[in-house]
Amino acid sequence: MRLARSRLRRSVALAAVAATASAVTALVPGTADAAPREVRAATSETSAPTPAPSPSVSATPSVIVSPSEIVVPEGGSSVIFVRLSQRPSYGWVTVDSERLFGDSDLLIGPRLLFPADQWHVWQPLTVFAYEDDDTIDGTGTFLSKISQLPGSGTAVWTVKELDNDLATPTPAPSPS
Repeated sequence: MRLARSRLRRSVALAAVAATASAVTALVPGTADAAPREVRAATSETSAPTPAPSPSVSATPSVIVSPSEIVVPEGGSSVIFVRLSQRPSYGWVTVDSERLFGDSDLLIGPRLLFPADQWHVWQPLTVFAYEDDDTIDGTGTFLSKISQLPGSGTAVWTVKELDNDLATPTPAPSPS
């Protein structure tokens, strides 16, 4: 049996999104507790799902990030959640994120894909802080944007690295 090209692409993309979400929650213990209420309700087997907001159709949705500031331990990772403000008037929406400025040891996970009918579902985005030799808590400012709409629909958010290196004490002068 041959699948239509668009159906095959949709299946592959949905599998990639599901694999990314599963991988993220497996890497970061307790992420369900840090998720916005809609995400926690959707992942709980015993609770009723939170009703979806009534969809509005627009050609220019915005990106929403929660929380807008996170702390990441050096050598570890944290998760923020991303969704769209409203239903787009076209199929898939791709959200790309990039560092605008700040510590180059702060990196982010892969791009996120939102099907038009899942615009309101929070998706996890992992932020990593690589080990470094300094004792400074690094910071970074990031931008998440809809790649199909350059210059519109953006969200700016910040990351603070919680450094795990101890400052080297200065030796006390020897008595003379």
